[in-house]
Amino acid sequence: MARFSISPIKVGSLSFLILDCPSDQTLPAYIPIFEEHNVTDLVRICEGSPYHTEPLTAIGIKVHDDMKFEDGTAPSKDIVARWLELNDEVFFESPTPDRCIAVHCVSGIGRAPVMVAISLVEGGMDPLDAIAYIRKARRGALNRVQIAFLDGYKKRKKGFGVRKPPKSNGTKSLAPPSPQPKHAVATANGRSGSPLPAETENGGVEKKKGGFMSKLFGKK
Repeated sequence: MARFSISPIKVGSLSFLILDCPSDQTLPAYIPIFEEHNVTDLVRICEGSPYHTEPLTAIGIKVHDDMKFEDGTAPSKDIVARWLELNDEVFFESPTPDRCIAVHCVSGIGRAPVMVAISLVEGGMDPLDAIAYIRKARRGALNRVQIAFLDGYKKRKKGFGVRKPPKSNGTKSLAPPSPQPKHAVATANGRSGSPLPAETENGGVEKKKGGFMSKLFGKK
C-alpha cells in the first residue's frame, strides 16, 4: 500500500492540500483525494519532482512549476506575488466554487506550509496564529527561518482577492474548517486539522502574548 501524507487546510474560501512529494508509483493513490477535494491546481515547489504530470493534466489539474525556491528558506517577493496571483485566480476570480490548491515540496513540512501560511495571513489571520494553526495540522512544519519570515510578513494593502465572495449573515472571513474525511486523518503524520484560534469580541483573532519563538523552540 502506498504511504503518503496529506493535510487539508480549509479556512473560509481558502482550501489547500499540503502533501509530500509523490512519485510515479504513489501518484495514483493521491488522485482520488485530489478529486474529492476539488483540486484544480497543483504547485510543485521542489526541484526535480520525480513523477510525470500527465495523469494530473488528464483529469484537468493544472501543474505549476514556476514557484520553486531552496529547501529551508522563505520565498522571494516574486514567488509570493505569483502564489497570491494563483490564489486570486482560483478562489476569487473563478465562477466555480469550492476549488482547492494542492502544494508540495519534498516532505511537505517547510516550503509548502510557508506558502499556505502566507495565504492565511492574506485572508486575515494573524501571522503567529497562522503558524500555530498549520503546525497543528502538520506536525513539524516550518523552521526558524520560515517562522521569522511569516512573523514579519505584511499582507497586501489591497487585500486578498479582487472580488470577495458574498458572506452569509454573521459569517466571519475566517470560518472554522469543515470536518475532514477519514482518509485524511489516517495520514502518515496522523493529523489533519484543528480549531481556529480564539476570536476577540470585535471579530479579530486573539494574539499570543509574548515569547512565541520561545514556546516553539525553548529559547528566545
